[in-house]
Amino acid sequence: MTDRLKGTKAVITGGAGAIGMATARAFLAEGAEVFVTDYDEAMVKRAVEVLRAEAKPTSVYGAAADVTAADAVGAIMAQAVEAMGGMSALINNAGTNARGNLTDLSPGDIDRVIDVNTKGVILCTQAAIPHLQGANNAAVTSTASQAGKRGWAQIAVYCASKAAVIGFSRAMAVELAPAIRVNSIAPGHIKDEGMAWDGFAERKRANQTLDEFSDDFAAAEIPLRRLQSAADIANGFVFLTSREASEITGEVLNIGGGVVMD
Repeated sequence: MTDRLKGTKAVITGGAGAIGMATARAFLAEGAEVFVTDYDEAMVKRAVEVLRAEAKPTSVYGAAADVTAADAVGAIMAQAVEAMGGMSALINNAGTNARGNLTDLSPGDIDRVIDVNTKGVILCTQAAIPHLQGANNAAVTSTASQAGKRGWAQIAVYCASKAAVIGFSRAMAVELAPAIRVNSIAPGHIKDEGMAWDGFAERKRANQTLDEFSDDFAAAEIPLRRLQSAADIANGFVFLTSREASEITGEVLNIGGGVVMD
């Protein structure tokens, strides 16, 4: 622990998932307080219990919320501010996917991906701004994706939703400067958990293990020849939230082993 985030009070959406939990752990290890939120109440309760058992209990808070509902988002931000006594960082990490050819997706599939991945980021940022203004080293960092920078078949709507996150973050970086820094992270393929890993399960041959498929995929598609971990992404969130990144805004941090380099 180096106290890189001492005094930081962070709200983490998608906080009960792999990247969200890793980010909460990394923030707590660096001296921050965290408020985790996710769509499922039982998942949030479990996440809070686990994090409190691992860290200082009075540094961990949480509650369930639907990031696609403006009223719920406003209420959860107010609840977080009350619990932590303020707010200085927002991590927009809630996300979902609908895999398949575009012609096979229903309007509901499309709406769900756009609502969670794009509208959710917009609503959470909008609700957080009044609480972040005036905070010391205020920062908003959102989970985009390598898919927001290049196209992949069968995740077209996901690609579009994440490209929108990048565009929105860059616009907010200009609109909110100099009071609030705004950046995004483009994760690569996360090993052992998450949407990419679930996709591997669908794509592997019947006689292949997931590890074998992922190793073959990494060797063929990733310059560094390995998948990333949720902790790798969490480290990026720590950096972009910390004072070390005080001169960085409007950027997209690629953490994908070189799949995307722009």
